[in-house]
Amino acid sequence: MPLERGRRALVAFAVGFCCTAAGLTQHDPHPTPPAKTPVEQKRGAPTAPTHAPLSVLHPSLAFRHVQAANTAVADALAAGKPLPKPEPRPSGAGKYVCAVLVCADSDVEVAPLLGLQRDDVLVIAVPGPLANAETAALLERAVADERLALVLVLGHPQCKAAAPRPNGADDALTRRFAALRQHAERQQLPLPKALATLQTELLLATSDALRTATQGDTLRVLPAELDAKSGRITWHHQRADVMPLAPVK
Repeated sequence: MPLERGRRALVAFAVGFCCTAAGLTQHDPHPTPPAKTPVEQKRGAPTAPTHAPLSVLHPSLAFRHVQAANTAVADALAAGKPLPKPEPRPSGAGKYVCAVLVCADSDVEVAPLLGLQRDDVLVIAVPGPLANAETAALLERAVADERLALVLVLGHPQCKAAAPRPNGADDALTRRFAALRQHAERQQLPLPKALATLQTELLLATSDALRTATQGDTLRVLPAELDAKSGRITWHHQRADVMPLAPVK
């Protein structure tokens, strides 16, 4: 009958509506997490940017670290203040932040004047400082085994090894420094500066390994002069030698 069919249709509609409402309000115990928003990256870059420590310390960064640390030390000494605490090692440094070829007669603690921890500096103390085959071999090992990136050749003004011997006494140091004085006069340079620059050139000229490392821009060998009283280092390199990219030679 029409009335009965209408009642059945109404009941079916009510049941369907209740089921639909129950489905809409049912809580899902394991909801699907929303998709993560991708990390913003530069246009055209194949991957998102990452932040990781440097695996190798570049020579220019090693120099900047040493230069800034020594400046802080010299400023503190000039102001009569305690020496500043050494800065943390730069990222990527190997066993040593730098190596220093210094005169054995300089009578200074090299690492504190550089503003570095003692263990961060390979100190090679020889008369002069005069580079020799053993010095070059030790630096070659440090470059190959310890990722050494920076070598400083430090002269100093008050070098007793350079002073003439009394009564005209002659020995190996006297003869060596007599030749160095002649070189300094020809170059019209003060002896400490001529000494540091010449020893730097000799190290690179006599060592294929050190020269190859400098050409590959994994090593810089820089001459400088240390004033033991003020603690300040005067750098004698060319500006291009400490730029982020090594100069073409």
